[in-house]
Amino acid sequence: MASQALTSAALEIEHTATGKKVQFFQIKMTGFTDTVTPSWTEENVYGRMDPIATYQGTTRAIELSFDIGPFPESDDRKKLALQKISRLMQFQYPTYASSGSATSISRPPLLNVSFANYIRAGSGTDTSLLCYMTAMSYNPIDGMSAVTTPKVVDDGNPTILPQRIAVSLSLKILHEVAPGWGDSSGEWDGGDTWGPYTTPSGLSDTDLSEVPTGPTGIEAEDSANEDALNDD
Repeated sequence: MASQALTSAALEIEHTATGKKVQFFQIKMTGFTDTVTPSWTEENVYGRMDPIATYQGTTRAIELSFDIGPFPESDDRKKLALQKISRLMQFQYPTYASSGSATSISRPPLLNVSFANYIRAGSGTDTSLLCYMTAMSYNPIDGMSAVTTPKVVDDGNPTILPQRIAVSLSLKILHEVAPGWGDSSGEWDGGDTWGPYTTPSGLSDTDLSEVPTGPTGIEAEDSANEDALNDD
């Protein structure tokens, strides 16, 4: 996946306090993890081998890393990439309200983030996830090859334009609707689009237990090689 540009899916990040947005197209994913962490408290009781575990809650965190570029043919695209990175860094700061000569934080730097079926809400017309960012970093990948050598331009001030930029984002999800299961219905109440693929409410255990027909993975490769040998 790292070598394929995701041209049809845009990563969109909105600063909720101001409504300003930044979109990244044609990114090359280098890493993605979506971690769900249940939290329990444990109490050890005399005479009991196992502790008494009490459920507290479940948190969700997403780590996304991707590359932008290279842009060997266009200084404007290099500048635009740096502008988007600058805007994304600015999104990590709050809004301030002024009262006379004093200022105070008005709203925190919350974000709405969407990225195809990888980052999306479980239901509703707004498909973005409300979250806050615990870390954001960018790394200009500079080198001496044709696709990594940076360019220095002078538009009044010397400016380094990297050919390629590596970006890493760490997101903590804020659940606007508490996901979970209906106690009496036994159905998922978190929305059909919660998670990386749609799971409609009518999806049965049988549907999820079915084994795909036909060779897959290594079996498919072996089958193709065998067919090639038979053709010869």
